[in-house]
Amino acid sequence: MKIQVISPHPDDLEISCSGTLLSLQQQGHDITSIITVCPSEESNPSRNRKTVETELAESYKISSWPLKIFNTDLHPDGRPNLKYDNVTMTRLSELIEYSDLIILPNPNDYHQDHANTYHLCFPLALKRCRAIWTVHSWPYCYHHNTKPNLLRDITPQWDKKKQLLECYSSYITSTHIDQIKRLNQVWGDQNQCELAEAFTVVIDRG
Repeated sequence: MKIQVISPHPDDLEISCSGTLLSLQQQGHDITSIITVCPSEESNPSRNRKTVETELAESYKISSWPLKIFNTDLHPDGRPNLKYDNVTMTRLSELIEYSDLIILPNPNDYHQDHANTYHLCFPLALKRCRAIWTVHSWPYCYHHNTKPNLLRDITPQWDKKKQLLECYSSYITSTHIDQIKRLNQVWGDQNQCELAEAFTVVIDRG
């Protein structure tokens, strides 16, 4: 299969679905990552643009997934401004290819960049893939008003997922990794395995 994962920020893919992608990669499927909010200055003083770019490069050196980064418009202060409008959607369409599966953020995520990424990319994905999944990701899933309908065992992939998460050390602490693992354990309990990631299958055309 050809699979595209569209995430708002560096680290969103690693948190939400990297275990599943590692499993699919081991099965020989073709995976491409698209990030809609380019690395830039952040309000967190420990995460300037250079830090974000370095951490992102470290993670993708390990995973080896091809990466496309959208050239996001910037505010005057240098921070990204992902606008939900037709101009942005047209520009994003140049990055999204025809695929078997496209994975998107969950529209219930409370972060504006997550919601905008979903609403910008969902209409494009509808025309360019056979299946669409959305992720249930820490910490946003605690506020979702929908439940997942697909749980995927990532027990064998956890150690490498943890390695990817550790690349983002300026933001993701050992405490955060423990919280992510506990969430994966909750999904795993529901899936009769040790650790799992959760998705909603929005469309599956077979």
